[in-house]
Amino acid sequence: MDFGPGRDRLPPVQLSAAAMIRHRDEKTTLALTLINGQVLVGQVRWFDDTTIHIATKEGAEITVLKHAILYYQPA
Repeated sequence: MDFGPGRDRLPPVQLSAAAMIRHRDEKTTLALTLINGQVLVGQVRWFDDTTIHIATKEGAEITVLKHAILYYQPA
């Protein structure tokens, strides 16, 4: 009888989440281009399924909805 995946396995991590974890842990400065053309530059502090929270070098803390981001790249 099969009871599904073993309980000792960790759930799979999506590629996009893995990349964001790497950027957060390495403190990579990212440039996030929003759908309105605005560019935010900062380091990822935390993220979840719908948002990314960044800290700018000016000291601002900004939470951005992921659906408002057109693309991001290392700054």
